[in-house]
Amino acid sequence: MIIWLSLGIGAALLAVAVLILLALRRRAWPDGTVPARLLGLLLAAAATGLLAVALRLVTGPGGVPDRLAVLSVVVLLPTALVLYPDDKPPAGLGWTPVAVVALCGGMGLVYPGLFAKSGLGELVAYLLVLAAQWWRFEHTDVAGRRALQWLALGALPGPLLAAMASFAISDVLAAVLDLAVWTVFLACFCVGLAAPGVRDVRAITLSVGVHAAGGLLVLAVFASVISLIDTVAGDRVVLSPGALGLVAAACAMGYPPVSRLLRQVVELLLFGARSDPIEAASTVGERLGDDPVPALRSLRESLALPYAALVDPAGQAVAVSGRPPESAVRRALTVADGTLGYLDVGLRPGQQALLRTDEQVVAVLAPALAQLMQARRFRADLQASRASIVAAVEEERRRLRRDLHDGLGPRLTGVAYAADAARNLLHRNPARAAELLVSVRAEAGEAITDVRRLVEGLRPPSLDQVGLEQTVRQHARHLLRPDGGPIEVDVRVPAPLPGLGAAVEVTAYRIVVEALTNAARHSGGHHATVTLCLEDGADDKVLAIEVRDDGRSGEQWVPGFGLTSMRERAEMLGGTLQAHVDGTGGVVSARLPLEAGRG
Repeated sequence: MIIWLSLGIGAALLAVAVLILLALRRRAWPDGTVPARLLGLLLAAAATGLLAVALRLVTGPGGVPDRLAVLSVVVLLPTALVLYPDDKPPAGLGWTPVAVVALCGGMGLVYPGLFAKSGLGELVAYLLVLAAQWWRFEHTDVAGRRALQWLALGALPGPLLAAMASFAISDVLAAVLDLAVWTVFLACFCVGLAAPGVRDVRAITLSVGVHAAGGLLVLAVFASVISLIDTVAGDRVVLSPGALGLVAAACAMGYPPVSRLLRQVVELLLFGARSDPIEAASTVGERLGDDPVPALRSLRESLALPYAALVDPAGQAVAVSGRPPESAVRRALTVADGTLGYLDVGLRPGQQALLRTDEQVVAVLAPALAQLMQARRFRADLQASRASIVAAVEEERRRLRRDLHDGLGPRLTGVAYAADAARNLLHRNPARAAELLVSVRAEAGEAITDVRRLVEGLRPPSLDQVGLEQTVRQHARHLLRPDGGPIEVDVRVPAPLPGLGAAVEVTAYRIVVEALTNAARHSGGHHATVTLCLEDGADDKVLAIEVRDDGRSGEQWVPGFGLTSMRERAEMLGGTLQAHVDGTGGVVSARLPLEAGRG
């Protein structure tokens, strides 16, 4: 009767599990691919089992309840398991496995004495299920394998432990244990069917296996100690509960180290031997260079990892070695300025986190990889800066070509034509020739003005004649506000400036001119101060430039072409430029290294 009660409770639990899956079908299968055949067979197995138990309780022992139980346990349930998890037979085998399993179970209905009561039919049916699902595992995709791993987690460890325990416990306790194992199986079955990716089943399987093996080993040691005591005493010794507790506690103290040892053994069998962490870090460090791929490959090979990648802050892969696994961990690569990127490390199958030794290697390599990412960022910034310099030079050349072609070129052409005309009219019409010569003189004067303007745009001649300070003073005398009134400019040079390099000198002049022009046009102020002096820089002397005005102080500046141009000029020489508004007005300050303009 205990067996029939267990069958009834198990069938009820199966029916509840199927009903829960049907209630959650929209969440579990949002694409509408509900495994109808699989769930239908399971529901039929549950209903048949409940019917068999009900008839057994009402009519007593008989052929009908027995055959219904066989139909439920040996025919319908294993047939449903063959269709797990996609409601289809294993790929490449067609419906043959389903038919064979159903036929084998059906033999128990036809010959109950030979197949059902002896358990032969049940054994053969579930061995066929195991073979079919093994084939499916070898020929399915990652999602299918994950679902089958959940099925194996519920179907293998629990029944094995229950079978071993059945030799030492009563029938009632064995029935209770069987129901507990069946409940765990149904839970794993439902998770694998509806949400196989909710947790890493490999990590759970590894932990369950290690802890189960460790527990069995501790129990074996406990039984061995009790047997040894009986052997030494020469007769069976009945120990008091306290003595048994002490023996059990002593055996349990060996559980943690045994579990750790078993985990290391299993990881060694699964992942292979790995290099010493210090040696691995040293090997990877030796391969660090401009190309990080060799270093990542060395990291993978040293630690037997499936995947390693460097990722920038935007999430784009910079360097990759290996294929992305199902699960990975990410470690930030940081410096004082912030996070420069991440190191993605793929976990080995069955792991849910990196091992402690692996973490040590990653921690040792993280600063070096962070410096590598920083060097790559600096290189990218340098390339962008060079590109902007080239673009600025090309733009300047385009401006010169346009000015020469559209301005000076036509003017000189007109001078040439007018001179030819004057020569032709010199004897026939002297008066007209004189007029043409006057226009030639005027056009030549305009051409000279254009040439001076072009030269001024390249480098003001006054810089070579009177120096930076006086050139700035000359320019400041001619500044006007939008209303036509002059703006007062105070040029301060606390100490005489040394001879400046040509690049520093012209850059400083352009920055001061642009800053004063902005102050005159946009600040609304009436006074500006220009300060030029030498200061100590990080490596050498720098020329410090500051332009202040007394204009509007409540509005922040929006960077435009002028500010951008000043900043680019400073950065071309390795300097810096800042522009902002404080309580007294606008401020433009720049620092230019003197060595940038020498040579």
